[in-house]
Amino acid sequence: MTNNTPALRKLTDNVYLFWALLAVPAVYMLAQRLVLHGKVAFVPLSGEIAAYLLIATMMVTPLMLLIGPLPWLKARRRYLGVASFLYTALHLLFWLVNANMGALLRSFVRIEILTGWVAMAVMVALAVTSTDSAVRKLGPRWKALQRWVYPAAVLTFVHWVMTTHNPQEAVILSAPLILLSVWRIVRYRRRISGV
Repeated sequence: MTNNTPALRKLTDNVYLFWALLAVPAVYMLAQRLVLHGKVAFVPLSGEIAAYLLIATMMVTPLMLLIGPLPWLKARRRYLGVASFLYTALHLLFWLVNANMGALLRSFVRIEILTGWVAMAVMVALAVTSTDSAVRKLGPRWKALQRWVYPAAVLTFVHWVMTTHNPQEAVILSAPLILLSVWRIVRYRRRISGV
C-alpha cells in the first residue's frame, strides 16, 4: 500500500488529468452535436454544468472556514472557476446556434435571458484576469475584482431558476452554497461586533 501512495499522489496532483476530467462533458456534448447529431438538450445541460462548477468554486472558501484547510481543493479552485466560464461560453454557443436574429434581440429585454448575458459579461472579466500574470499585475486589486463572482452567481441563479423546467432543482442544488454563504456572513458580522 505504501508503494502506491506516491503514484496515487502523482495521479491526483496531475493538472492535465484534472482538466481532462473537467472536459469530459464538453467532449461528449460536442461529439453528440457535431458528429453523432444526437438529441441531447445541449443548452440546458451545458448551462447546468456551468452552474454546478460555479457552485463548487464558490463553496471552497466557506468549506475551508468551516472544516479547515483543503489544500488540494484550494489549489484547483481557479481551475473550477475557469471551467465554469468555459461551460458558460459553450452554453451561450449552443443557444446562439439555435437562435434567430429576433430571438437574439429579444433576449436583451427578457429578464430571464438578460440576467444570463450580464452574468456572462462579468465572468468574461473574471476569466480574463484569472491568469498568474494578471494576479501579479493587479496585486491586491485582483481579489477585489474576483469578488464580482458573487453578483455573477446571483445573476446565474436567477437566470437558471427562470429558464429551467425544474426550478426546484436549481434551488436544491444551490442550497448548500446559499447556506454556507449565509453562515459566512453571520460569522463575519459576529467577528466584527466581537460576539
